[in-house]
Amino acid sequence: MELDCAQFFSTVKLIEDIPDYLSALPGIGDHIAGLDNLDSFDLQNLSNTAWAFATSGMSNPKLFRMIGGHVAGLDSLDSFKPQDASITAWAYATARLFNPRLFEKLATEMPARKDHFHGQAVANFLWACATVGYTDERLFAAFAPLIASKLDECSEQDLANIAWAYSVENAPQDLFNEGYASAIASKEKDFSAEELLQLHQWQLWQQELESGIELPRSLRAKCRNAFTSQGYSESKLQNDVVGELKAAGLDLEEEVLLGSGYRIDALVKFSDGRIVAVEVDGPSHFIDRRPTGSTILKHRQVARLDRIEVVSVPFWEWEKLKNSEMKQHYLRVKLSNGQNCKSSNSMK
Repeated sequence: MELDCAQFFSTVKLIEDIPDYLSALPGIGDHIAGLDNLDSFDLQNLSNTAWAFATSGMSNPKLFRMIGGHVAGLDSLDSFKPQDASITAWAYATARLFNPRLFEKLATEMPARKDHFHGQAVANFLWACATVGYTDERLFAAFAPLIASKLDECSEQDLANIAWAYSVENAPQDLFNEGYASAIASKEKDFSAEELLQLHQWQLWQQELESGIELPRSLRAKCRNAFTSQGYSESKLQNDVVGELKAAGLDLEEEVLLGSGYRIDALVKFSDGRIVAVEVDGPSHFIDRRPTGSTILKHRQVARLDRIEVVSVPFWEWEKLKNSEMKQHYLRVKLSNGQNCKSSNSMK
């Protein structure tokens, strides 16, 4: 396939207008990923490329590695528009790929240009960082004053994404005051189910901080109801782990709804009164074997608010165990030592 930069950019920009555009993406991506370098592409082109693959749901890790490596290797990102930087980070998070060099580069250079971010761009950028578990405290602190000055620009989705991202990052910010709570409250009738879930976790974070900041009672009720009403299904992995816990003679309850609103895979009770939450963490709980922002947040809030020790069983560790004897030994060691999400490669 012969495709120069201009042709490719036109294809990506207009790709949604092509009737069978999904069939064209693999060849385009493989061609770009096979180039010696991406020097002929400007940063907006690369942002659009990442966006196209992320929105299509089509995987091409080699292409994303190449784009991330190129952007991270540049001397400066002065030509990278904040909107395009935000889209790029969003694309990596949506594609469930983490490129540490790329996120470090963005975190280093974007705060100096924060005044050029609009509300949606900063919301998507911070949401992406939190989603992949990249929670650089200086980055989040740098954007907080900007967000406070642009609350009137923020949609309900922006407000929820920002609140959730800072909940994952977990450093107190002056941003989250009565003014922010009022901005959320003013859009009470507009939030989607997903946004209500995020706001429930933000309200839990305020409880962690003992900030005294509360959403209106009616909105808190909506958020909690949405959070506790989420459907759940038991995976083969979860059933296997629970089965081995039972075979080991442990006293447990399955799918326990806690006071925080979180649901735990298994709650193990010991004779000495100790209670441990066992979380069976499958592939959706990780990005490149790093806990996602959602996983980090759940484990932390259960430990702090429900005051229950959390033990994670990552899928790749379980898959290495060949028989029941090995599995039960693994669980006994885990439960005796206690390991939370932070000890399993989370990143601050």
